[in-house]
Amino acid sequence: MRRGIVLFITLGILLLLSSIIFLFLQQSGTLKKSVGSNIDVVQANLLLSDMSGFLKLQNFTQDDVFYGSGIPVALDLDRISGTIALSSAQSRIDINALLGEAKKSQKALQALLQWMDDIHVKDPSLLMALMMDTLDSDLYERARGSEIRLQKPWFQNGTIANSRAMEEIVSTYRTLSGDNDLTLQTVEETFGYEDPRFDLNYATIEQLRLLYPDFPSVVIEKIASHETRFAKPEDIAIDETSRLQLPVPHFGITPTFKSDTLAIHVKFSTTHECSGAIAFWMGLKNKKITHISLSPVVCK
Repeated sequence: MRRGIVLFITLGILLLLSSIIFLFLQQSGTLKKSVGSNIDVVQANLLLSDMSGFLKLQNFTQDDVFYGSGIPVALDLDRISGTIALSSAQSRIDINALLGEAKKSQKALQALLQWMDDIHVKDPSLLMALMMDTLDSDLYERARGSEIRLQKPWFQNGTIANSRAMEEIVSTYRTLSGDNDLTLQTVEETFGYEDPRFDLNYATIEQLRLLYPDFPSVVIEKIASHETRFAKPEDIAIDETSRLQLPVPHFGITPTFKSDTLAIHVKFSTTHECSGAIAFWMGLKNKKITHISLSPVVCK
């Protein structure tokens, strides 16, 4: 556990420095004026190279990821401050897989509607229609205004591909329903977009209730307590009936006790009153970096 924390702090410093310099060199006029362009490029390349080299040398274990994910690291580097959060990329339920099952299974549909009720969605039928109309490729409206592509031809149907697509769904829902309490962050605490595998070591109570609606509350709470990492169902002190159901696929989702990808997210700000974020996934074995996303750098 201690080794994992040290690794993550070191990684955090490298990521923070490299992401800040790289982003600001590309987008911030404030910092561009303070140093020469040639020096900018050299410094950015050196730091990004150091980060890549550091990542390739590390052998992150499942324990490193699990225990490190519970400790978001706050960093304060003179004029730069930030937070780095690490987790498993298999820590969210694939919304596309679940919606696909909800089209065929009444039980999956009811579980999803119950999740909406649990997070206090005021018009669950509208939100469901918006998601289902995004998932299919036709232009038939399940509810008035639920086919976003009719109003915004650039919007892609066929899948909820990423955060941008879900943000558009949430925004449209808020406009049509007047329910301003639902946020993208609330949805993404439960759902992701690309991986039907789901590591139960990172499951929240809301996610577990969604996947296992028939489980007693005491079982859900025990699994979600995360007192230690579970390597197999037998590690969890719950009744035998529930334990046997744990690894069985539910609603298109494959429960697992092992992750193969690390998810990294860095937020930062500076004394120049600028802020931004960088996020990406890294394979624990192949060390490939994918799913890179950069938020716009905003300066007040």
